[in-house]
Amino acid sequence: MQMTGLADPPRPRRCSAFIEGFSLHAGVHLHANDREGLEHLLAYGARGPISLERLSTLLDGRICYRLKRPLPDGRCELFFTPTEFLRKLSMLIPPPRRHLVRFHGLFAPNSGWRKQIVPACPTPVSPSAEHEPPGRPEPDRPPRAPGRIPWAELFRRVFRIDVLQCERCGGEMKVLALVTEQAAIKKILEHLDLPSTGPPIAKARRPPEFDFVA
Repeated sequence: MQMTGLADPPRPRRCSAFIEGFSLHAGVHLHANDREGLEHLLAYGARGPISLERLSTLLDGRICYRLKRPLPDGRCELFFTPTEFLRKLSMLIPPPRRHLVRFHGLFAPNSGWRKQIVPACPTPVSPSAEHEPPGRPEPDRPPRAPGRIPWAELFRRVFRIDVLQCERCGGEMKVLALVTEQAAIKKILEHLDLPSTGPPIAKARRPPEFDFVA
């Protein structure tokens, strides 16, 4: 009786890696004029993380995912418990308050040479400045203090609602105070004949179930 040994370890490929079920390939190069190849690459990057056609549930409750191509070790299917499968999917969700596009090197925000390679935005010219005689020095503008965007500006950008504009007269409103006490908030809302309680909490609903082919 002859016993076979374990499968040979997968051969390392150039500019590629495979760790814990995730693969990364960085060996694709496109020419600047290859527009068709660029379109194909963008469509490949915008595809979904998994294919529902190759996803199924086994009789023991495990999740089976059939691969499009076999792995270097010869496996054509991946098996997960429901918790492991959800853990894999959660790793694809970007962290909160993180930029999805990051720049490094000379394109980094704090790079000293970024101004030399990134074109500057054109300065808008006011109508009054067009009629000024040439040679007149421009007034020095105070530098803009770095800071966060005001909350009212964020509301206007996202929801297209100007929360600081009066609905009756159209004038500009100012924030006088920030009330955080629940009792005081309830008295103010009841005095203005506004609901002082939030909407009722709906009952929890079951997630939609997919008909996986066993």
